[in-house]
Amino acid sequence: MPAVQAAEVLDLSLEEAMARALEHNRDLVKGALDVEGSRLAAERARETVQGIQLTPQGSGGEGSDSGHWQGGLRAETTGPYGTRLAAEALVRQLEVSDTPDQRRGEIRVEVSQPFFRNFGPLVRNEPLVAANETLLAARRAWERDRSALAVHVAEVYEDLIVLHGQIASDEAFAARLEKLWGLADARERQAKASRTEVLRMDLQRGEAALRLETERSQLAVRFQEFANLLGMPLDSVFRLTPPPVLDLDVPDADRAVAVAFAERPDYAQALQDIETGDRQLRLARRNLLPDLRLSGSQTTFGEGEEWSDAGRLDQDDWFVGLTADMNLNLRGARLDVARAGVEADARRQVAEIVRNRLALEVNAGLADYTRARAERELAMRNRELAARRAELARALFEAGRASADSVSDAEADLSQAELGELEAQRAASVSAYRLLHVLGTLVPVPRELLRADHGRNPA
Repeated sequence: MPAVQAAEVLDLSLEEAMARALEHNRDLVKGALDVEGSRLAAERARETVQGIQLTPQGSGGEGSDSGHWQGGLRAETTGPYGTRLAAEALVRQLEVSDTPDQRRGEIRVEVSQPFFRNFGPLVRNEPLVAANETLLAARRAWERDRSALAVHVAEVYEDLIVLHGQIASDEAFAARLEKLWGLADARERQAKASRTEVLRMDLQRGEAALRLETERSQLAVRFQEFANLLGMPLDSVFRLTPPPVLDLDVPDADRAVAVAFAERPDYAQALQDIETGDRQLRLARRNLLPDLRLSGSQTTFGEGEEWSDAGRLDQDDWFVGLTADMNLNLRGARLDVARAGVEADARRQVAEIVRNRLALEVNAGLADYTRARAERELAMRNRELAARRAELARALFEAGRASADSVSDAEADLSQAELGELEAQRAASVSAYRLLHVLGTLVPVPRELLRADHGRNPA
């Protein structure tokens, strides 16, 4: 029977785990594909607005007494101010019963310039600007997801460290209780300890065994969650190293809020939304204007019974015209303007909400980081005191100078103090990463996604 190959154990620091998750996490990979889709949509909009459109043209048909066909190529582009320039080359053949076939070749150049409603880059570039804004919003959301993922990795990593520590602490606690229970049981037979003291120690032994079973089960599940975060198989095996607690150079509250305004992509998005609302208001106001368009064309052509006649292009024709389109009932357009104005004001209000929420998050993050570091120092001190007390209680009990209850109390307090120190260590470490996430500096964001005017009041 072939031996089962043991899974490879992967040594992983917290920084390495974060880097692996940012590269391989499946949700982030899916988000990157969504961003790529937005990028392709922006490229498509750019090609539509700024590119040259090449369109082959052709048609043909036969009737009871006539037939025709034509073919050619049309090229069209639009300038920055809405000027549309088109050129096309066509050949045609017309067949009518009892008459010679007529053949025609022509080259046509058309120019069209809008005024008022559709004049200028505002209208002409709107599809491209909107597509680019959608791309920026997708990238900013993805960058924020990356930072949130890094914090989640830190939380799960620290949870695994705490669970390992809890298991080690409870195993040592169970071993000490086993030894003390044996000694208390012997003393009960010598009438030097009461039955209740022995039963209490036996109960503590059972509780420790139950905790160990629960912690080991939790550890397996958390390792699977950790592997999933890293985009690895769920049965991956890791060896983790307790990370040092980050010692941050904590700025004062005002400077920390200013850093968050400068570095948070969600705040940059709120400011961008204000500009979007203002632009949409300007577009709505444009619809109150008439659509006036000046157009002209120049056609050079040749026609006759032979293709040589059609190819001479010895004739020309031109046309200049002015067209206007105006809806005299402007109520609908004015309602659109009013609605766009309300939307622009709502976006300013949202930006102010985001600004205040961000300031609250920063202040809460600073307070949590400061509190967690202080609690860690207290937990370390309490664990040292509990260890010394438990050591003294064991020595007195073994010497017959203390009761079993006193040593069991000291051992229980030591176990709680050890677990409290582990939790405080975790809280101090995670609070540092959460503060960096709140400030927007945990995972640096590309500068083009941020805003230079981050300090302005959106209201």
